[in-house]
Amino acid sequence: MTNRETFTRVLSAQYTRLFETPDYALARARYSPDALAEKMTSGLVDGTANKDGEGILLTCKHLKLKPTYKAIREYLSA
Repeated sequence: MTNRETFTRVLSAQYTRLFETPDYALARARYSPDALAEKMTSGLVDGTANKDGEGILLTCKHLKLKPTYKAIREYLSA
């Protein structure tokens, strides 16, 4: 499994949990956890996604990554 696949899988698991909260009602209405995780992971690679969302921060913590664009991109490209 690549780092990108691992990141996406962990992020999807975070979104599955977060989608149960009212703060994620809009995201839940538009995306599945897997689809949003893929979209956000791609966005982190190409620079169009915000790294400060709770799902991404929790994913970085789980994977022991610094929650910076540089650290995330390095991890995803390895």
